[in-house]
Amino acid sequence: MKKYILFYLLSGFILLFISCNNDEFNDGVSSGSFSKPVDLTYPTISNANEFGAFRTSPATVDTNGFIPFFEIVSIRNAEGEILDASFLEDVSISNPIQELLPLDEDEIFEVNGETITNATVFDTSQAGVVTFTANNNFGFDQYFFTIKVSIENEGETISNTFEDVLQVNFDPELVSVLRYLPLGQNLIPGSITESSVPSVIKGNSDITYSLGNNTDKLNIDSNTGVISLKPDFTVTENETLLPIVIVTNNTLNESIEFGGSNFLSLVVSNNPVAIPPGEIYFFQPTFESRSAEFGYSVDVIRAGGVPDNRAWITVGPSPLADLDENLPEIDNKAIEVNAVVGGMSLPHESDAILTTQNLDNFSAGFDLKFVFYYQNRFVEYLSDGRTPTELEVFYATDFNGTNNSTATWNKINDILSCQINSLDATPFIGMPYPGDQRGNDPDNRKDETRNADGRWVRCELDLTPFKNEENFTIKFKYNSFFEGSISGPTGRAGRYLVSDAYFQAIEN
Repeated sequence: MKKYILFYLLSGFILLFISCNNDEFNDGVSSGSFSKPVDLTYPTISNANEFGAFRTSPATVDTNGFIPFFEIVSIRNAEGEILDASFLEDVSISNPIQELLPLDEDEIFEVNGETITNATVFDTSQAGVVTFTANNNFGFDQYFFTIKVSIENEGETISNTFEDVLQVNFDPELVSVLRYLPLGQNLIPGSITESSVPSVIKGNSDITYSLGNNTDKLNIDSNTGVISLKPDFTVTENETLLPIVIVTNNTLNESIEFGGSNFLSLVVSNNPVAIPPGEIYFFQPTFESRSAEFGYSVDVIRAGGVPDNRAWITVGPSPLADLDENLPEIDNKAIEVNAVVGGMSLPHESDAILTTQNLDNFSAGFDLKFVFYYQNRFVEYLSDGRTPTELEVFYATDFNGTNNSTATWNKINDILSCQINSLDATPFIGMPYPGDQRGNDPDNRKDETRNADGRWVRCELDLTPFKNEENFTIKFKYNSFFEGSISGPTGRAGRYLVSDAYFQAIEN
């Protein structure tokens, strides 16, 4: 079988049109001499942060029109040491992406009597891009990459290896999480005069400390970060100080400030004071609008009769959550999804995905939990007694922030601790079955003692098993278990509301 192959370069794409009559290049198109690739170049990268995710710019290389394919051969550091395979696992290099696309009607042509209607497209716009994964092994140093570029023609491959062609300088990571424990500390003049030593949870520890306030009352050790009372400081009544600590990276000479009650409270007194364990509500989506700014995104999988902009709309918050006097006051809302449109219900499936959290920031010294409030309304069972819909709750540790379908989602409905319409009731395990719990129960899931129909339910997940996860994501799924349309006595899909979700760290 012979092939005609025509090469075109257009807007960053290389198109190969293939038919079945000749195995030689078309005489009207030349792709240049078939020789080794030359002149591979990258700009020097000087703005990467150690251990952080990063992408380089695409490479430029002269291949005389042939499609280049890239391979990282080796990596060395500034001292010339060739790095081991663990570094290669944290980095990848992009190659052209091949796709088969139909031609527009005015682009269709014939070769030797055969009509060519499809084009094999190679997108080369990102070819040679080097990508570093988050939490990689690349610390503060200079790294040099040796890269091989290969081209192919009629089964023959020619390669050229470019030594140290890419230089990436990783800068020290600025401190982003600094922790004094406990969060509240009692200092007594002449007795207990120093704070605990802070821990750098995230960032490069080659730093210097200074104070941004209370300098008339406090000192700070520039090397250790220990805060102490000035020798002449006295109190007549208890005083709470919220020090601002300035952390300066010694290499970059860049600074960042830490402060507030969730950072460190110093209670200065003449007699010992009992300070309760500190609590940090480190993530509370307000649900004001569908965006990362307000803590969530939406993925509509099966719209049914629900317009996209009506999936997970903003409504009023839960009154049950308002009874929890410990919650910080924020202008929070609830989100609601309703699959009943014009009295009819069509199968609808959509996800409300909360912003991913790094639980490892609180892995030492804290117990963690996730809490949310929800309600189901107007869910009417199918003729066999089953629910037509359900609110399902999942977690994932590999969600990349964009592709919902490729993440590994684990359902947690059956392990949540729940309370119906009360904060004082004894919690039970497992989210209540939707609806009023009456009628036939073919799945043996109904429980009349757990009727949450039209009532708010508080649910809690113990995050202890997940406290070392750096990429923890929760999502709420409105799921349908029927086909066609339903209404009235044949079932009603109903609506679900989610309100006052939060992640909390409690000192242990």
